[in-house]
Amino acid sequence: MKKIKIFVLFLIIISFFFTCKKGWQGKIYTENGVEVIENTGEGLWGRKINEKIKFVETLSLGKEEGEDYLMFHRFIRVAVDSDLNIYVLDAMNHRLLKFDKNGNFIWKAGRKGQGPGEFQYPSGIGISSAGEVAVIDERSIIFFNDKGEYQRTIKLDKSMRNIQFLPDERLMINIFVLGQPGVAAEFFSKDGEFLSKFPDEYRYGPKLSPRVGVSIVDSGFKFFNNKIYLSIPDKYEIREYDLKGNLLRKIRRNVKLKPPNIKLTAGGRGVSVFPSDSSGPCFLYKEKFLINKLTLVEKKGKDYESKSFLDFFNEKGQFLGSYPLPKNTYIQTIDHLGNFYFVKYEPYPQVIRVTPEIH
Repeated sequence: MKKIKIFVLFLIIISFFFTCKKGWQGKIYTENGVEVIENTGEGLWGRKINEKIKFVETLSLGKEEGEDYLMFHRFIRVAVDSDLNIYVLDAMNHRLLKFDKNGNFIWKAGRKGQGPGEFQYPSGIGISSAGEVAVIDERSIIFFNDKGEYQRTIKLDKSMRNIQFLPDERLMINIFVLGQPGVAAEFFSKDGEFLSKFPDEYRYGPKLSPRVGVSIVDSGFKFFNNKIYLSIPDKYEIREYDLKGNLLRKIRRNVKLKPPNIKLTAGGRGVSVFPSDSSGPCFLYKEKFLINKLTLVEKKGKDYESKSFLDFFNEKGQFLGSYPLPKNTYIQTIDHLGNFYFVKYEPYPQVIRVTPEIH
């Protein structure tokens, strides 16, 4: 009987040991006064992430042939307002489109040109709490109201990448960095008055001509739930800040990214940019999960094969698992109810809304 008790106790110890081994793997420490969560392993969900998360498609916008307002070109940006209206910046067609939450077309604004409400090189979109829609067009921010009527234009002395509206009415604008790949942001008033630079700036990759800028990935400073986040493009590190730009914590994962694939032309005045490994951008899902996009690229002869993932972290910064995305599918935004909005470019451009079921 005693031997049986010892054997049962041994099994309990072994079971406890393997249960612990399957738990979160990593360490938490302080670096220069900032908390760092260092994640290792496959995550708490690991390879079972496809069982934990199911995406259910609830809406698709875009056609190969049909109504003009559903035939998008290849560069698309998406934003969603508090009423779940969907705004599609169809950049290469020089237009801004609005759909309701059921996918019904409401209005179209903009056209190619340099006049009021017209676009040259539109690249980003943001929505204020008052319902104004802002479109980034190189060094201009063009505002429309929620009816698609042109309101005003703010001109800055630098090229911009995207815009977000903070609760205190400041504009947080990601600036196009020159001289080297990088990420930087500045704060402006709602009237376009410069207020301050974001205290942190990140540069990486080869040095370029002072007049040359390169954007490797659609990354930048992002605002969610009264915090600002930055996913470092060329290494796996997510930085979390307060609204003043004070660094609160860093979340890391032991994934090594290859250096950005940039080739300098003769004299170094121009560049050729090839597909590269990249981390970011990141998103927040219902204040429960921080989600970071990860892209890994392999060269296959003369071609490149890329695989994209959504990495899920819990509120403690612990890595849960890496969800594989379908080919040619890119996440754009997550609305306040937790719906995900993807852009899919093959066989033709589409905006797809999905609702996650997380078990």
